[in-house]
Amino acid sequence: MNSPPSHVSSAVQAAPGDPVAVRRWFGRPRPVAEPALRLVCFPHVGAGGAAFNAWAELLPTDVELCAVRFPGRENRLREPLLDEPGEAVEAALSALRPLLDRPFVLLGHCSGSVLAYECARRLHLAGGPAPALVVVSSAEGPAVRRITDPLHLLDRRELMERVVAYGGTAPQVLADPDLMAIAERVLRADYRVVERLEYSPGPPIAAPLAVIGGRQDRFVAQSALAAWAAETTAACSVHLLDAPHYLLREAGPVVAELVAEVLAGLRGPGPMGLTGMTELTAGTTDAPADGPPDGEATR
Repeated sequence: MNSPPSHVSSAVQAAPGDPVAVRRWFGRPRPVAEPALRLVCFPHVGAGGAAFNAWAELLPTDVELCAVRFPGRENRLREPLLDEPGEAVEAALSALRPLLDRPFVLLGHCSGSVLAYECARRLHLAGGPAPALVVVSSAEGPAVRRITDPLHLLDRRELMERVVAYGGTAPQVLADPDLMAIAERVLRADYRVVERLEYSPGPPIAAPLAVIGGRQDRFVAQSALAAWAAETTAACSVHLLDAPHYLLREAGPVVAELVAEVLAGLRGPGPMGLTGMTELTAGTTDAPADGPPDGEATR
């Protein structure tokens, strides 16, 4: 068997980080002393870990929500931004290492799905701890992901207008030059990471996948959601919500149900069944009539 790439093995074999580093990297709105499971969440471009705070009260009481907080925002405002894909993924994985002593789920929202899945791939290739489940939302499967119109190269006004159109960013930002300048810096760095990232080559992961998407999403077609089925040798399910591209609020109850099923599978006999899910295959062609615009990718 071929050895995993050096960038994969080094991240997984890194020594456990100190508690201060863990607190810096992960927001835990409801700390759990002895969690049965950790839900590790990667936010969308421009956002921080606080984007997931509302989910904490929806989860089972023995599940700890750990929201990734990248440099340059929230409690890390004075730290330099990460704008290179390899550096960002490596840093996140190294920080994550101490939290993998318990069963865990990796989750990404929109562009955060790119980073969550790449972390899962690197763990898989290095023979590291495997997530009990990987959840992606509002994101295309890697096989159909295309970056033909990179946002990190747009001028400030066009970049901000596009981001506001995706949802999750207040339109009022466009009317405030100071806010635009602050937001632009973070957005441009984040987009540079996810748009330049190339998934580590290799076989599909062995962890099950759950895919969440909105029926009113104008940017990610349902067929692109279904393409995730090719990225795992385990079960893959797609959950369609009555929501647009930005669906954090609507997705919370679905994520809580998924996590509860993972816990049940860990405690009960036999494999996790992931019951009650809408199963789609990679060949599904039920995209919205208009479909996503050319050149759009995970935002």
